Amino acid sequence: MALELNKLTSSVDALGASAARRLADLNERLPAAEAMLKTIRADDAELQKKIATARKYRWAGAIPTDEPVDAVFPAPPHPTRANIIAADGSQIYPDRHGIALYFLINIGSIIFRHGLDEAPGTSSTPQVFYEDDELYYAEESSPINGEMVNAMRDVRELGELARLAEAEAQIVPTVTLLDNGLLMYITLREQNSKFSDEIIKEYLEHLGTLRKSGAAPAGVVDRPRAANVVRLLNLAKMELSEIGQDTLKGVGPFHGVTDAMVFGFLRPGERSAVFVNASPDNDLYYEPGGHTIYFFYLNAGRPGKDALLRIEVPQWIATDKTKLDLVHTAIVEQCRVSDGFPYVLMRAHELAVVTVNERREFEQMVIGSLIRRGLTPGISQKAQGKQWTGTGKKRYPK
Repeated sequence: MALELNKLTSSVDALGASAARRLADLNERLPAAEAMLKTIRADDAELQKKIATARKYRWAGAIPTDEPVDAVFPAPPHPTRANIIAADGSQIYPDRHGIALYFLINIGSIIFRHGLDEAPGTSSTPQVFYEDDELYYAEESSPINGEMVNAMRDVRELGELARLAEAEAQIVPTVTLLDNGLLMYITLREQNSKFSDEIIKEYLEHLGTLRKSGAAPAGVVDRPRAANVVRLLNLAKMELSEIGQDTLKGVGPFHGVTDAMVFGFLRPGERSAVFVNASPDNDLYYEPGGHTIYFFYLNAGRPGKDALLRIEVPQWIATDKTKLDLVHTAIVEQCRVSDGFPYVLMRAHELAVVTVNERREFEQMVIGSLIRRGLTPGISQKAQGKQWTGTGKKRYPK
């Protein structure tokens, strides 16, 4: 056994003690954050000045809308007929130690026709990438990396939703769901990258197609750890003269508190107010096309079992009460089926995931193709060593 667990006993005990202290600290800070939320008014001119100043320093907080920040909205009635479409993706990353250089993206999708007595429509669409212009990017001929593959997967998920919505949304109210936020954060790490710009352009084109279709897209984040609203609370406590690059780095007295903790007062079925994500990417990429990303928190659980989700929607959904209500009630209804997370997203994941056995079978197909063409496939010595020692076994989730 390589991992000698007996040598970790004291560390694990210390870990437990640290977790207990952290929880106690958070329980002390949380009431102050909840109280601060009740004092904020979106029409406060001083607060608006603070937000404008903070945004000059790439502040990643939350901007209030015309809904009171501490408002609670119960689930609206669900329509008798509605289509709920979900897409999810999985991948096999390129492996320079493997038998050949390629990567694979598989997109699973499902159409749940609420109100009709029929089974949901499901599909999965795999695609293999192996040409030089797919494996190497830009003038430097640098190999595509995992982050790039993830971004391509995200674009294809949204593209699948757009394709399906064009055929469905003209007939009945339609909600499309992604298992992630709608704001692509690759641009924060690849700010001046040609790849990043092209990915975002394609992504926004799909959002535009969804808008024209009449569908209501939303991104669903389970167990959210974001602190955009908490940053707003900290900003509201500060004097205008205090705001600067250094003072905005943390969340001040609310260290460790998350938005989900602040909105813990939501009961099953209720959503919070809608906020604008203050990320600089929202201005740079999304705002010009009218796709600025908004978000709210939703308790999609049941009595005795809360399940707080972060829901992201584009501006044209956030400002359309009918479609915002449709997203709200559709997610609540879907979560009743699967106890806290939309059923269609769970099903889409099942359709998309590439299992260990499926990866192994696909590699055998590749080996066969290479042998038929007179090639002798082989893996690197490093990969061979991992197979011999049993450390090469790995699942490839999303």
